[in-house]
Amino acid sequence: MGKINEGNLKSLKIHFTDISSYLFSIAGVPVSSVTKAANEINSIIFMYSNNKNLTQENIELYKWKDLGTKLMVENQELKKLLNSVNTISKSFITAKVISNSAGSYIKTVTINVGKKHGVNIGNAVTNNWGMVGRIVEVGYRVSRVLLITDINSQIPVYFEKTKHKAIIRGQNSDLLEVKYLKPRVFLYDKDRLITSGDGGLLPRGLVVGEYVKNLNNDLNKVYILPTRNWDKVNNLNVILYQNKKIIDESK
Repeated sequence: MGKINEGNLKSLKIHFTDISSYLFSIAGVPVSSVTKAANEINSIIFMYSNNKNLTQENIELYKWKDLGTKLMVENQELKKLLNSVNTISKSFITAKVISNSAGSYIKTVTINVGKKHGVNIGNAVTNNWGMVGRIVEVGYRVSRVLLITDINSQIPVYFEKTKHKAIIRGQNSDLLEVKYLKPRVFLYDKDRLITSGDGGLLPRGLVVGEYVKNLNNDLNKVYILPTRNWDKVNNLNVILYQNKKIIDESK
């Protein structure tokens, strides 16, 4: 009837459309219900599958938790046997970088903490990945941090796996150079360099960088990749470590 263009049938066409739409809506209820039920069933199946995966992941996590607990207990027992103590000071203060002077010839940042907050010259400054510098100037409310990449920066370190000691020096570039390393030593790829605490100026145990084999094609020099994001910092931690030199001078 929709194809008929007779004007006299216009009213009849409208009534037929009204009636047919009502009938179609009634006929569509079961179809809609079936579709809705199918969607609900699919949701239940997905929830069951997802719950099964989460249960399996939970079981795996409990295994790792149990292993971590055992290792933590074992580590504590070994520390007691070795009569060791944590040499890294837990006392630190969080500072905000207020200016960055990381130019071509000097790489420093200024932070908003100073003597008022217990900061001293020589204090190590870290971010989430390790050491980024040390305090070289202290004011009452602000301090200046010499970054480890500055050419004036020299830090006594040791290789974490091989225990070889050395000095790493900044190069005003993205890499650090290893100095005073014993000749003909074997170095592991991805081995971390840790502050050794020699000289008493810095606490022992801070991560400074990582040895990457692919970066060391020159046999005469050894280069280190420093801790990540050393030049992209907004907040830093200053370790309030009183070094031996300051203690001796105060006596």
